[in-house]
Amino acid sequence: MLEAVGLLLLIQGVGGLINNLAGGSESWFLLNYLDLPPWARLTGHVLAIGIGGSILLWRKVFRSPRVM
Repeated sequence: MLEAVGLLLLIQGVGGLINNLAGGSESWFLLNYLDLPPWARLTGHVLAIGIGGSILLWRKVFRSPRVM
């Protein structure tokens, strides 16, 4: 379940960031539908990338078997 949340945040963050930098429409990225200034929207996408990536890396590190 936590991996799904991390992946969703990562996809929303990366896709939304690319969409905003390319000047795209609102599309299906959640932060684009909020009434925020552009700098806050971009910051939100970067935070979503960081949080989603951190969750996925954290789950990978603690899930992999430890071989000595």
